[in-house]
Amino acid sequence: MQTQTVQTTNSLSMTKMDLSARLAKLHEIIRGRYDFIDRVSIALYDAKTDLLKTFVSSDSTQTALHSYEARISDVPSLQKLIHSRQSRIVQDMDITFQGNNSSTHTDWLHHQRFLSSYTIPIFNGNTFVAFLFFDSRKPNVFQPEILAFLDVFADLAAHLYLLEMAAVKSLINTVHLATDFARIRDLETGNHLDRMAKYSRLIARGVAERYNLSDEFIEHVHLFAPLHDIGKVGIPDRVLLKSGKLDVNEWDTMHKHVELGVKMIDQMVDDLGLNLDSASAIMRNIVAGHHERGDGSGYPLGLTLEQIPLEARIVAIADVYDALSTARPYKTAWTEEDVITELQKEVAAGRLDAHCVEALLNAAEERLEIQARFADPV
Repeated sequence: MQTQTVQTTNSLSMTKMDLSARLAKLHEIIRGRYDFIDRVSIALYDAKTDLLKTFVSSDSTQTALHSYEARISDVPSLQKLIHSRQSRIVQDMDITFQGNNSSTHTDWLHHQRFLSSYTIPIFNGNTFVAFLFFDSRKPNVFQPEILAFLDVFADLAAHLYLLEMAAVKSLINTVHLATDFARIRDLETGNHLDRMAKYSRLIARGVAERYNLSDEFIEHVHLFAPLHDIGKVGIPDRVLLKSGKLDVNEWDTMHKHVELGVKMIDQMVDDLGLNLDSASAIMRNIVAGHHERGDGSGYPLGLTLEQIPLEARIVAIADVYDALSTARPYKTAWTEEDVITELQKEVAAGRLDAHCVEALLNAAEERLEIQARFADPV
């Protein structure tokens, strides 16, 4: 078993794959021995919001639960697993989740005819970060011999997840160090970057079905949205910190922050030796494309709407919405009505993605909750 695990680890880690592809490969190996393990999935935990969110999964029937989230505080059974650091075996969901014991997640599992499950909390040191789920469409399958086998692969799946998250956070922390050093944070008002991340995720979830977005893609947009302007680290203070209007030459200098940001991302990914094929592409596209506009009036390349990567279109709208709806040193906050009107004008002019704007505006309750929760201090 140890030799097989080492070989499996090497085959998964040396190939450039998304975590979802690695998990699917792992699932394929498991089903080679136990073909009734129909689903393997990872749901990640966001401590800032107390939300457990679907992230990656592999299902033998190619179905998946997308864009599902729940507050851990609302699910006592999962809270108990976190506090006890213990796994949970459900041998027959029809019996265990009778009556009021169900949730949206268990209802979905029941609809997909899953009958038994094995749930394992994942910790990074002492910090809870995710749940790993094994599910079967047969009852009473998680017997001691099978659990011993799955525990080996559970350790491997957790290791792959923690490696990817560590790589992503390593890059983000490196970028934050650079931007902090260059006082970029002083230019971004208060919680602007947190709001940007949350608005971007809200938009991505809203268009997920239309554009067939995975939860992994959505989470990467959420993680990388705050890095959109990292290239400003290379803009001289005389331009970056100027209180008055910029002249033509100064605007040309300011516009170079996009190219500088892309070079920073490429250099950091290379220097850190990160194996983040899809993730780094999403991050790069956000930095490179968030100032592009659908009518070709944006910069640096003057791309049209269909040429702008979706992740960049999403972050552009999050950035515009937050800039208009919050106060800055040079302006007061616009009313929500005026912000909505302006976004709709930009859509009509072909500059912003209509579906993405619609997704943001349709999620009024969540949008305003983000605005209030991450409001700048008075």
